[in-house]
Amino acid sequence: MKSVAIIIPAYNEAPRIGAVLDVVCSYPREKRIVVVDDGSKDATYEAAKNYDVEKIIRHDRNLGKGAALQTGIDYIKDSPLWLFIDADLINLDHHHLDQLLFPLEEDSRVGMTIGMLVSKSKKNVNLAQKYFSILNGQRGLANFFVKSLPSLAWARFGVEVFLSNIAKMNNVSVVEPILNNVTHYTKEEKYGFIYGFPYRLRMYKECLYAYFNWKKYI
Repeated sequence: MKSVAIIIPAYNEAPRIGAVLDVVCSYPREKRIVVVDDGSKDATYEAAKNYDVEKIIRHDRNLGKGAALQTGIDYIKDSPLWLFIDADLINLDHHHLDQLLFPLEEDSRVGMTIGMLVSKSKKNVNLAQKYFSILNGQRGLANFFVKSLPSLAWARFGVEVFLSNIAKMNNVSVVEPILNNVTHYTKEEKYGFIYGFPYRLRMYKECLYAYFNWKKYI
């Protein structure tokens, strides 16, 4: 099996990141794990320090998910395979990581995989995944595709939109494996409705900006 670089962007994920790191750190494959703490105001950095990861990089302030992923790419520089994994996933296991990576290994034409989250516990997340897979953050990437990417640093929450549009523009083959029983915490679950809902609206705004303006950044 090819080695993999795993980048985990995290912002205020101290209560949740451990469950993800338990899985990726024990994944039986040669790997390099980088956590990018994107200006968290909680103990995300301290929580990540409890795990055997190669590097925890801290942004002094919140720069957005795209910048966090770019920081990880710039640190790793080169890897046969890549995984971008969110820090707030529920029920992630090794099989799900395999599902994201195997299509890249089995067919050299595949440049990216997008994991489709399906869980009985959160039908609203399932619907979002079904109709807006372009927004999904669980991605496997071949090195040739990562090497072709312009900087992601501008994109914030629109980074997945940018990645998908770059793949489509360049006729890069994309596979969408179903990740059964995996879901994530909603913004409202993390921060409560008063803070979580405006955060969700900001996320949508950044995604829409990326959707309509991504060509400016290639």
